[in-house]
Amino acid sequence: MHLSNEIFTAPADNINNSGAHLFWADTPDTSLADSIEEFGQSTPVLVYESQNGLNLVAGHARVSALHNLGRPVLARMVEDINETDKGLLYLTDNLQRPMDDGMRLKALEFFAPLMEEKSLKSNILPRLGIKPKSKDAKLLVGWLTMDQTWRDLLKQGNIPLASATPLSRMTSEDRQAAEPLFTGFSWSRSNAVNVLNWLFETAKMNDQSVQEVMHTAGMIKILSQGLSPKDTIARLANAARLARYPELTKLQDRFTAAAGEITGGTRWRMIQPNNFETGGAELTVQIKDAAQLKRAVAEMTDLADAPAWEKLWKLGSGND
Repeated sequence: MHLSNEIFTAPADNINNSGAHLFWADTPDTSLADSIEEFGQSTPVLVYESQNGLNLVAGHARVSALHNLGRPVLARMVEDINETDKGLLYLTDNLQRPMDDGMRLKALEFFAPLMEEKSLKSNILPRLGIKPKSKDAKLLVGWLTMDQTWRDLLKQGNIPLASATPLSRMTSEDRQAAEPLFTGFSWSRSNAVNVLNWLFETAKMNDQSVQEVMHTAGMIKILSQGLSPKDTIARLANAARLARYPELTKLQDRFTAAAGEITGGTRWRMIQPNNFETGGAELTVQIKDAAQLKRAVAEMTDLADAPAWEKLWKLGSGND
């Protein structure tokens, strides 16, 4: 590969602005278009010549913006270039861009067929801001073995990188059954990983498929209720947790109800700190001054007389 020192101009229409190596190509933002319109093109794009004419190596947004403005393109020729070179030059030209895991996966999808996994980890991952021996490196490479639908969900931001671990434990059929849970929703890391683990573990314990677990837990019905994305995710996560830990969930629901009876209308908040291994509870309060402290102390005296304490003493004791 060799980059010519000569910079020349070419009509934007004469440059083929497509190719698999342009893995992050997108519509140029208005700030770039405004800058080029005001000051002109400050950095040439990279092109190579084939039997079909000029082909873009790097500079997709600049070519698109110049095309829209009806202006010629400043270009620099690249000679003796192969597919790996195209990807590396494009990646180098875009290193200043903020990257998310979806963008990193797009880049890896391009390079994976062109090199061995060892080279992919040592040569490409560091350019993507990932240490070759890190947990994220293992997860990203693992995503390359996922079904295309799941890879698309990661690129769209619907599912986090860490979901690769529970997904890899599932069969293809079980992963396919779980896809609707993430289509059209953007899940947090903890919720996504928990739900996938709960579905997998419940299916294994009950000798069922993930599809059967979802149906029994009412998760398919939740998806059809037309709720907001936030409410849908919350209800799906709760349904999966209930399916995995039915008794613990029932205890938690009863605890929450009793705690509400005791602390309602006060500054105090109550949690169960040890998964009901005992019938105890933990009370906390936030105060900002002496007056709030006095009020909290008075409230504590009233809390001690609440009848609902008897319900809490019995939870987890085997007498409830």
